[in-house]
Amino acid sequence: MLLGAEAFIPDVSALFSHFGAEVVLALGIPLLLVADLFTRRNKESVTGALSLVLLTVALVLGLWQDSSSSVGLTSLLRADGLAKGFRVIALASGVITAVAALRGGDAVRHRTEFFVLLMGAVLGACLTAAANEMAMLYLAIETLSIAGYLLAGFKRRDPQGSEAALKYIIFGAISSGMMLYGLTLLYGFGGTSLLTTPPGAPEGTVSLQSYLQENASALAMKPAFIAAVVLVFAGLAYKIAAAPFHFWCPDVYQGAPTSVAGFLAVAGKGAGLAAFIRIVQAVTGGAGDHITDLLARHNDVIRTVLIGMSIATMTIGNVAALRQRNAKRILAYSAIAHAGYILMGLTVTSRAGATAMLFYMGVYVFMTFGAFFMVALVEREKGSCDLSAFEGLGFRAPFFAVSFAIVLISLTGLPPTGGFWAKVFLFEGVFSYGGAHSSSLYLWFGVIGLLNGVISLVYYARFLKAMYLADPEHNTGSGLELGLADKSMVFAMTLPQLVLGVMFAGLYETAQLLVVDLF
Repeated sequence: MLLGAEAFIPDVSALFSHFGAEVVLALGIPLLLVADLFTRRNKESVTGALSLVLLTVALVLGLWQDSSSSVGLTSLLRADGLAKGFRVIALASGVITAVAALRGGDAVRHRTEFFVLLMGAVLGACLTAAANEMAMLYLAIETLSIAGYLLAGFKRRDPQGSEAALKYIIFGAISSGMMLYGLTLLYGFGGTSLLTTPPGAPEGTVSLQSYLQENASALAMKPAFIAAVVLVFAGLAYKIAAAPFHFWCPDVYQGAPTSVAGFLAVAGKGAGLAAFIRIVQAVTGGAGDHITDLLARHNDVIRTVLIGMSIATMTIGNVAALRQRNAKRILAYSAIAHAGYILMGLTVTSRAGATAMLFYMGVYVFMTFGAFFMVALVEREKGSCDLSAFEGLGFRAPFFAVSFAIVLISLTGLPPTGGFWAKVFLFEGVFSYGGAHSSSLYLWFGVIGLLNGVISLVYYARFLKAMYLADPEHNTGSGLELGLADKSMVFAMTLPQLVLGVMFAGLYETAQLLVVDLF
């Protein structure tokens, strides 16, 4: 038993070299609690500053940490490019959420508890992106989820906040059970809990991916195996708010603190997508000469399931957003639609698709946090985030309105923003795959995605209409009282979208390098 456990025990020096950010977060949580316990004066200021420092240090380490396909730190976790890419997204989301919570008033009281939960959620997201073993994947997702439940209901005196947390927990419990049952079935089929064979693993190490490669006839196209895969997909679909497990999203985003809603829309979605990629890589057998005709047909079934999920998600999100007037609910349905777009990259099960997904998430961080942060500012100043609160801001708060317009244009996927190129790479992957394989399914899939982009333009334009085309009586009066920190944050969320609209090659090449080991 001890000899068998050696594969799961990491080298301490390697642990700090490749998982330094996670170590900082894990040690920072008790440090934050101790600081809160012994600080007598200005307790909230001290813990808030310490939290920002810890999250920033973790982000710097996450950027600096090396990633390589040859790193075999432990069978439970992978220190590869995929883990690094989504780790940086989670850590950046944590830093932005912390600043947004302080500026938006979401962490005025009980600041220590808020940041402890935030750091726990970020840690869970980082571990989810690196998980290579079923039990570790499940525990990492639950770490993220449980912290998210508490953050969603952080406004305890707000009935909507309590409702948001309750709905989040109920849907989370159901999806968690489905995913756990699916993982159990996959373990039973393959006789191993490893998803892929880690580099440097002892000879004879079996993973679900390698078992499927060698025993395709025993697993591929088996209804029970497909059912197990669908159950796992269902649990992950809940994390990224994909149909048909998206029902919690609008109510939770509306009732949760706005900064938390942004965090769930970015970090939660990123972690779920990273897990999706690893699961798909495992249950399709990867790629290469070992793909037999039987396994190819099996993979076509997996792709069809993903295509159906993608179409349903983007269509439901976009159509439902047309009827909303609350800005947070509009952004919630927008987040659902964007989950459908990102899944388009996964349906082609290739490096090009994974590159497009990672590039999209890199731009999505700024698009989504920018939108939620600006909505939070309006909610703070106007006491409402209804569309009527945005009326006349184009004349009364021109800097804010122009910045918000840029964010909305990027979310729509129009030039000259990074959101345009994010969608171009996704659709290019879909149409290229359809052309290379003479697949009319993928061609129609791409057309449906384009039509959904047109639908999204309608509800994003409603914000522009409110800000610039409202009745003249709304164009006078006081604007938004934004401090230097608020304006700096708005600028920091807006500028990268314009920069990436012109100089996108660097981010795309980085994404290519990070996913070189996949498929």
